[in-house]
Amino acid sequence: MKLAAIVSFVALALAVATGHAQAQPQNQKPGQAVPLAQDPHFHLMYENPDIQVFESVLLPHQSTLLDEHDNNSLFVTFGQSTITMQDAGQPPQQLTLPDGAVRFVEGGIASTLTNDGDRPFHELTIVFVNQGLTARSCSCNGGPAEAVCECPNAPPLPGNWEMRVGQVFLKGVTLAPGATWDDSSTRTARFLVAVTPFDMMDVSIHEPKNLEVRLPEGQFHWLAPGPNQIQNIGSQPMRFVSVEFYGTEKRED
Repeated sequence: MKLAAIVSFVALALAVATGHAQAQPQNQKPGQAVPLAQDPHFHLMYENPDIQVFESVLLPHQSTLLDEHDNNSLFVTFGQSTITMQDAGQPPQQLTLPDGAVRFVEGGIASTLTNDGDRPFHELTIVFVNQGLTARSCSCNGGPAEAVCECPNAPPLPGNWEMRVGQVFLKGVTLAPGATWDDSSTRTARFLVAVTPFDMMDVSIHEPKNLEVRLPEGQFHWLAPGPNQIQNIGSQPMRFVSVEFYGTEKRED
């Protein structure tokens, strides 16, 4: 991992730890769930009318608050991890997740998450505020859906895969150094979640037509509408998850 990425990650972990020491919402009653935005373990990175994107880092044996999950969501994890998820009123469920795990979570629950491992647990959570995007629930119909929908005895995701949940199209891509990935999708909203650090060239019909992108794992990069070609210009294999849907384009701040 590059020095800048390490510094960024350590700073975020320290911020999370500090927030945990301070941050039980003052008005929260025991057993009362809170929105993700009020849980100090979750940092809101981006939002528009369709989605919210949160980053979370849990130190070893640290737990989140009891969080509301009113809408369907998708999370991507970075690094192998063991966690316990417990829905309110339900027994705990321990999960062992590989690096780059992708899981779809149906809304309408409140839950806590505990890091059972000995290293920080790092995840990105995409909340589908526009409930029509994923109105059709995840189902165990074979292929990548088995892992993403957390079906029993599901095999791990392969290096390259794709599936659809409602109006959301998901693709997992692995690129060797120098390799390219062509995406001719015309969907208005598309972004790539970095499972490994990004060291890539984004070639599109829009300006700038050749955009070098370097980001640490856990960050994301929006693609312009229209054809895009992604090339790995680094010396290591590159992995990412593509999230596409017909919705609001990136909002410029």
